[in-house]
Amino acid sequence: MVVMLQTPKLHAFRLAVTGVFLTLAASAQDAPLRAFLDELSFRGIGPAVMGGRITQFAVNPRDKRIFYVATASSGVFKTTDAGTTFEPVFDDEGVAAIGAIALAPSDPNQVWCTGEANLRGSNIVGKGVYKSMDAGKTWVFVGLAETQHIGRIAIDPKDPKIVYVAAIGHVSGPSR
Repeated sequence: MVVMLQTPKLHAFRLAVTGVFLTLAASAQDAPLRAFLDELSFRGIGPAVMGGRITQFAVNPRDKRIFYVATASSGVFKTTDAGTTFEPVFDDEGVAAIGAIALAPSDPNQVWCTGEANLRGSNIVGKGVYKSMDAGKTWVFVGLAETQHIGRIAIDPKDPKIVYVAAIGHVSGPSR
């Protein structure tokens, strides 16, 4: 099995170079080469990179137009217009891997999020649990820094001070 890591820019560059090469080769008068190229067909073999995965949604129960999107490698995004536009709300925390996100049922301005737990060959570890009391404007680290992978957050519907997390811990080593 061959694994090739590449950025989207590098991938686009390689596609452009391949296209130029094939165009030049196809215009050549070399009949055997032209016959070979005529038999080639493109096929999807991706994804080539593991970024861009959405891990969870958290929808405001009082206003369905407001929801949060947790991503595996890009933080948290919020929409207030049912998904027409999104704003990043977790850029300043130094963590990009988000695996779980939840809103407190009794106070949807309380947003909780954690590190990614969808185990793959390209995992990015999280750094514990974070909480926002102002609908994602500011965040506070609340603990479990060494846990890395947390798959779910459950907030008590009546008491938002009671929060449960389902933690996997370290993927390839002892958990603390």
